[in-house]
Amino acid sequence: MSQADRKRRHQARLARIEQVQVVAGHAGRGRVDHEATLLERARMLDEELAAHQATEAGLAAFDRLLKVVELRGTARTPEVTELLDALWNRHPLPLAVLRGVEPRVADDMLALLDAFRWSRVDLVTEVTGGPRRVAKVLAAAPPQLESVVRVAR
Repeated sequence: MSQADRKRRHQARLARIEQVQVVAGHAGRGRVDHEATLLERARMLDEELAAHQATEAGLAAFDRLLKVVELRGTARTPEVTELLDALWNRHPLPLAVLRGVEPRVADDMLALLDAFRWSRVDLVTEVTGGPRRVAKVLAAAPPQLESVVRVAR
C-alpha cells in the first residue's frame, strides 16, 4: 500500500468519524446527545490523527533504520538488528536495546515502536522493500544474536 493509499484510508476514517452520533435514552425516547457526540468525535479524531502520524513517521524511521543496518552491517548495529528481529518475529524486546546507540538512531527506534503501537497496517510489508530487506538483514546477523540467527536461517 502506498502513502497515497494510506492517506485515502485515513481520509475515509475521518469522514466516518464525522458521521458518528451518540444517542441517549432508551426505547422510543432516544435523542441525539450533542455534547457527548462532540466529545466522542474529538476522542476518535485524536486517535485517528495520532495513528496516522505515528504510522507515517514510523515507516520513514523504519526505512532509515534498515539503511543504517544495510550500510554499516549487522555486526556494527546489533541493537537495530535486535529491534528488527523483534518486530519481524513478534517476540519481546529487551529495553536495554534502546541504550547505547547514537541519538538519531535511538529516535528512529522509538518512532518505529510508536508506529508499532498505533499503526493499523503491517509495518514490515509497508516499508520500501518490505520483507525482503528485513529478511536479508536478519540473515546477515552475527552469531552473538542467537534469536536473530535461529529464526532467519
